[in-house]
Amino acid sequence: MAAPVRRVSPLKPGLTGARNWATAQVRAASYTRKGFWRLTLSILFIVFSIGFLGLWLGGFLPDAHQSSQNFVKNRLSAMGFVVERVDVMGEGRLRESDVVQALGVMPGDYLFDLDIKAAQKRVENLSWVERAIVRRLWPDRIVVQIIERKPYALWQNEETLHLVDKEGGVIALATSDDYSVLPLIVGTGAPENFSKIQDILIRYPRLEKRTYAMVHYDTGRWDVVLNEGDLRVKLPSKDIHQSLQRLKALQSRTQLLDRDISVIDLRLSDRISLSPSADEPV
Repeated sequence: MAAPVRRVSPLKPGLTGARNWATAQVRAASYTRKGFWRLTLSILFIVFSIGFLGLWLGGFLPDAHQSSQNFVKNRLSAMGFVVERVDVMGEGRLRESDVVQALGVMPGDYLFDLDIKAAQKRVENLSWVERAIVRRLWPDRIVVQIIERKPYALWQNEETLHLVDKEGGVIALATSDDYSVLPLIVGTGAPENFSKIQDILIRYPRLEKRTYAMVHYDTGRWDVVLNEGDLRVKLPSKDIHQSLQRLKALQSRTQLLDRDISVIDLRLSDRISLSPSADEPV
């Protein structure tokens, strides 16, 4: 006689396994502390996973995240983590109000809303700033440390004077206070090429002391304007050292720079051309 056939639900083996696992966990929790904590953490993990899955499937996860952020922000703001003061440390060329405006922060703003890297980049875009460091000082301060660019020369461009740094970058418009302390350069390309000719010129201190301005040309060469503009020395585009050595020797023997001359042309290696002053009688 054949054995009776019994139908078994496909879910029953899974449910039976889960029930046996749960029974084993409860039994283990009743005997050991380790088993108790294992059961507790397992329950918390299951509850959290179900809640997370429900929020994700329902499309509420972004709202839940925003709500949690707002809750934390409100609690920290109530505890005093808001901007009360901005301290600017630098050499004083920049106005503090310009720095604060570049930061994009106002008194009462939530301290952690400020994007430090973005704020630092905005401050470094200000004309005088070479580098900036922006920090939060808990609980209510923003500190900005500024390293300013160093003016290296005055650049005359279309009758307007600009301050430029050693790399040739334009810093700002020049003021009357800057006129007497910085060398004057003129011409297209002068700012980015001046440091090279200046490194040569400082080896001739007597000539440098009498220099009134430096004029740069598109061909890459310079004129040195001496004696408040009365005398112009035309330098070649190459072999500048040799030309200045010749001029130095002539000055020692004949005091050429002190004569009534308007132009000394050193552009040719085998000769020196002189042009008399317009005021000199023929």
